[in-house]
Amino acid sequence: MPEIENKELFGRLLKSAIGVISRRTSEPYANMVINNAIKKLKVKYLFLNYVKIIIGEYNEIFDVVEIDDDINHVAIKEIGEASHDFMQIIIGEMGKDAGYYFIREIKEDLPYDYEKTIKELGLNLDLIQLDFISDVKQDLKFRIKNDEILKYMISVLYELLERDSGRTFAYETLYEVTNRLCIEYEVLKYIKINDVRSIQNVDIVTIDKVANSLESSVAGLGIQKVIQEIFNEFDERKGFLFIDNLKNLINADYNIKLSEMGVDLGIIKLRQELVVRHVLKTLVDILSDSSTQSYAVLMVNNILRNFDAKFSFLKEVKIDGLKYSQDEDGIEVPAGIDSVRASELGRSLQRIIENISNAMGEDPGRTFIGRFKRNLGKAYLLRIEELGVNLHMIELRANLTF
Repeated sequence: MPEIENKELFGRLLKSAIGVISRRTSEPYANMVINNAIKKLKVKYLFLNYVKIIIGEYNEIFDVVEIDDDINHVAIKEIGEASHDFMQIIIGEMGKDAGYYFIREIKEDLPYDYEKTIKELGLNLDLIQLDFISDVKQDLKFRIKNDEILKYMISVLYELLERDSGRTFAYETLYEVTNRLCIEYEVLKYIKINDVRSIQNVDIVTIDKVANSLESSVAGLGIQKVIQEIFNEFDERKGFLFIDNLKNLINADYNIKLSEMGVDLGIIKLRQELVVRHVLKTLVDILSDSSTQSYAVLMVNNILRNFDAKFSFLKEVKIDGLKYSQDEDGIEVPAGIDSVRASELGRSLQRIIENISNAMGEDPGRTFIGRFKRNLGKAYLLRIEELGVNLHMIELRANLTF
């Protein structure tokens, strides 16, 4: 039985759906779509009579869903089945492009614990996305070639960069990145960025059709690297905004093609330096909840020093308590940590997190990993898992120890 009550779980799913649809249409429209889906399912699932969607233009998103407490007595299996059918109805209503983004954005919007619990109930958003993509592939009337996807993606990237920082920045960034990487990534040799600042009536990019002779995975690797390098041009906040805007701009057919080529915008790599900073900030913030910030900083610094001998790259990592703020000021991480082998960095973070968990005592220790996941955020959670950090193992050990 999940720890999250039915009312809270199903309510959050509905509110996430309303939020995602609202961003692409309007809140009144979203309320109407969700309300219609609930009405259709009431015949099959009588407990949906406990659910009410308030239709109105001026409701805040988290005030439009009313659910009676009696829903908590409904069998959890039935909640899972209804949730699955609800998603299928909404996807069908949204159409191809909107449906593709709806599934992905629902997954991104749901907190980690909710997504995990919903998956345990039988609502597997990854599987629904896979089924949706398979259906769309059957409908595609043509195969998108390498030169087409390259031209499309460079044009989209140019549009976003120009929108953010102007035409000169967009041209110079794409020109520099593609030229710098073309030796390592063969497909980039066939891309020519045209200087549209001085040449009239010319496309932003010209692609040599020789690119079509390469495996699509080779082209995908080049596209992924270009996007990664552009992401690195921004600070953390603007970088995430850039990726979000990019995801929203690409249409479903090209998005599916990118997936076939191995391009995954969800795992654009955060630099290791950023990861270490954010992990340390998260640890300090959690510790500060039950003590003082100065004590939290001291505790994290002491644990860092415990591993200086085992992980030499940690010697220069420290938190300056006098400079520390919520914006990570005072967290000193050398730029050279980006060159540390990923597996070694992952091992060091695993040991640091595990030591903090053990030091927290019985009650806080049991809930530490759950709070750490929520505070860390999905992007960083995916990144540290990629580095080899196994939070589930730490959680199991804590439950056995306390």
